[in-house]
Amino acid sequence: MAKIKELRGLIYGLYDTESDFAREIGWSRQKINQISNGNKEPDVNDLNVLAHALGKSVGEIAEIFLRAKSPNRQQFVTNTARAE
Repeated sequence: MAKIKELRGLIYGLYDTESDFAREIGWSRQKINQISNGNKEPDVNDLNVLAHALGKSVGEIAEIFLRAKSPNRQQFVTNTARAE
């Protein structure tokens, strides 16, 4: 999985460093780094924590990872996006 640039953009839009973000949500910097580098896929609980901390819906955060995982980076339409 490639680096999740969109996630990094959200993090750096609110926090100076990934370490600051990790400290805020009670995770290790290594966990944030593994997720944002695409080396670890977040589970449902991780998605909830990320969404809450970044002021996004779980669907929006999940979509970031789905796009990153897609071989052609296609746009996914989630139920959340359809409802809006």
